[in-house]
Amino acid sequence: MLAAAAPALAGWSSPVDAGSLAVSSATLAAPTGVAAANAACTPRQRTSQTVLVTWTATASPGATGYSILRGTRSTGPFTAIGTVSGIGTTSWTDATGQLRFSTAYYYVVEATVQSWTSPVSAVATVTTRSNRCT
Repeated sequence: MLAAAAPALAGWSSPVDAGSLAVSSATLAAPTGVAAANAACTPRQRTSQTVLVTWTATASPGATGYSILRGTRSTGPFTAIGTVSGIGTTSWTDATGQLRFSTAYYYVVEATVQSWTSPVSAVATVTTRSNRCT
């Protein structure tokens, strides 16, 4: 007996009934306008760096969140370092504690819906501060 098809997401279709593993031929648009900047310095950040990553929401109405990826080269590889929920959430602070002083980092963002991801966005770059926050 076949299981019932998974509930459809608005704007998404599934041409194949695979039970709970529906397959879609729809595309998920990448977010645009990605930017990265050094986050505000606070006394608690005397020995670590933080970067604020912002973007413009995806044009795909079915998106449910975003995945933020970072690399040390503009061409990658990029590693997933954070996620946010909600199509309207358009910023994330990299406070992973892994950022070094005076180092260039490259960020890309993907829109997500369930286990699907969009292509990566354009690359945003930032060079961290050269000294500690005081």
